[in-house]
Amino acid sequence: MPEAKDIPEKPAGRLVTADTLAVAPAVLGQPLAEPWRRLAAMALDIAVVGLLSLLATPFLGLATGVLVVVLLGGRREVPMAMKVFRWMLRGIGALLIALSVLALGHVSSVQSRGLNLDVFTGRAESEALRKTVYVSPNPAMGELRRANAELQEQVETLKKEYREQQSAGSSWLYRARGFTRALGVTFGWSGIYFTLILGVWHGRSIGKFLLRIRVVKINGTPLTFFDAFIRQGGYVAGVAMGMIGFLKVLWEPNRQAVEDSIAGTLVIKG
Repeated sequence: MPEAKDIPEKPAGRLVTADTLAVAPAVLGQPLAEPWRRLAAMALDIAVVGLLSLLATPFLGLATGVLVVVLLGGRREVPMAMKVFRWMLRGIGALLIALSVLALGHVSSVQSRGLNLDVFTGRAESEALRKTVYVSPNPAMGELRRANAELQEQVETLKKEYREQQSAGSSWLYRARGFTRALGVTFGWSGIYFTLILGVWHGRSIGKFLLRIRVVKINGTPLTFFDAFIRQGGYVAGVAMGMIGFLKVLWEPNRQAVEDSIAGTLVIKG
């Protein structure tokens, strides 16, 4: 029987595994997507994101709430800490959905302008501010009386709108609208789109579907919402690198752009 000192000690903590390093047999040998296909698919997806941005901001809040609910999946074989954190995220997502539903009932479905300033201000421009009172260089007495009456009416309208804004600023509904609008500035439709659609459609977006390419995990495991979320964050890294991270597809052996390297993915044809 070997002595206790001859038995090698097992290192403490997590160990290096091949789960994310090895290429699965099902992935090995698959045809990689050409750079032009990936570029064309991205152009189509950007167009879709542009169309989505025309929707009123509360729709973005709804989509974000759904994303937060499903982000960590529903696997049961996870540590208790992960389960607690997952339920916390689901609660936050449910709150986002509720606030967005409240805001949705008080805005139009589609933005009326290409650049919606309501996103920043939380309130449309006052009608009184757009009105101009004109007085000619040599006005008659009647014209002066008319201009004075219009100015008084304009001042009273502005006072009324100011009191309404102060009153609304303390309500839950107003805060919900402001929150969902701020969400549109900080996160945006691109993050929602590239995360949710790849997770739902097994690595395909609308552009990738039309170009017949898809994203797969190197280790052969199914692409999850969290994988798609991490990969979408790689786009931000690519921009921060001055687009060099995207150009890696031209010389990298497996045509992995920076987002693929971060998420452990490949883009293949089929």
